[in-house]
Amino acid sequence: MSTDYAPAIMITDNTALEKAAQRWQKIDVIALDTEFIRTDTFYPILALIQLCDGETTWLLDPLALPKPQGLIDLLANPKVVKVLHSCSEDLETLAHSLGQLPDPLFDTQTAAAYCGLGFSVGYRGVVKELVGVELDKHETRSDWLQRPLSTSQLSYAAEDVHYLLPVYEALVERLQRQQRLSWVEEEMLVKLANSRRVVPADSYYTRVKGAWKLDRRGLAILKAMTTWREDVARQDNRPRGRIIADKDLLTLAFLKPPLSMGQLKGANILHPRELRLYGEKVLSVFADIDGSDGKDFPQLLPKAIPREHGALLKSCRKVVAAVAEKLALAPEVLARKVDLEFLVRSIAYGEVKLPEILANGWRYEVVGEALLNHASELQAGVTTAKEQ
Repeated sequence: MSTDYAPAIMITDNTALEKAAQRWQKIDVIALDTEFIRTDTFYPILALIQLCDGETTWLLDPLALPKPQGLIDLLANPKVVKVLHSCSEDLETLAHSLGQLPDPLFDTQTAAAYCGLGFSVGYRGVVKELVGVELDKHETRSDWLQRPLSTSQLSYAAEDVHYLLPVYEALVERLQRQQRLSWVEEEMLVKLANSRRVVPADSYYTRVKGAWKLDRRGLAILKAMTTWREDVARQDNRPRGRIIADKDLLTLAFLKPPLSMGQLKGANILHPRELRLYGEKVLSVFADIDGSDGKDFPQLLPKAIPREHGALLKSCRKVVAAVAEKLALAPEVLARKVDLEFLVRSIAYGEVKLPEILANGWRYEVVGEALLNHASELQAGVTTAKEQ
């Protein structure tokens, strides 16, 4: 496939969209990217959609066409592979703005990692490695909602998809040679499934850094406040941190009853504006929690890995590192830190168990089974030490 620049066609009306859509439905694979803004909103604002079939590049303006049916049909077409790079935010943006995910999907960042090109390698990196072209990311932080878009913006936007198909072809060839294409296909199904999953507002508290330090009452307060904030953020389309930041909600959850407005002011946790707008809400949460019988309080969250179990974690990392070195992969491709911490906790609690991502699919065969056997040996050693 040629890497010469394909001519870019702007799509700002239904006539141009229909003409392009007729061509999209006849191809096997297409490169896709989005530009969006997410500075002052909870949800990303879709500002531009770029597509390339190797011969032509299209730049679709979602401000002029907020519901481009021809594009939505393309995203849903099971016969056309949609190629993106580092697609997580693109998936969220497309799902929210268009109500449709690109399926089937091929993420070149994931594929590059599975080929041994590094973990979380950027678009510039894969283009340089596989196509031999050095790209300039000068418009990365541009205002994509401005109209008209500048010549520089349009050039950058087209460049972001122009090289994706040559990259895709090179990656597929390597993956087939290494017999790892099925790994990527499996991972794409997981990415799509995760993107379709709606995260309940009342589960956000588990994501707050340091929440594991709270007792059940503190967790109940944190859960109530983060659930309220999540509802406000989604309803008003405002960033969570513009309401009350995570760290401040966590600090509030450590306060002991009874709590009055004077004590809340004296704690100096909330900004005066936050105190004025949300102080009464905070007090009502405390009153509700402290007036309950506690039966429905959340269970304690898993604690951080104790210092004495650091050797267990290090030992598991060595198993992963050895497999990764043999396969010429970054260790993070096989197992993340959080996955190994889950395993070490299970060793400490006396019931060895792999996290779901390591217990299923290709990862189990490649590294999961070895980790499980190693963890069982470690657990036996921990039990013996306790008995002695």
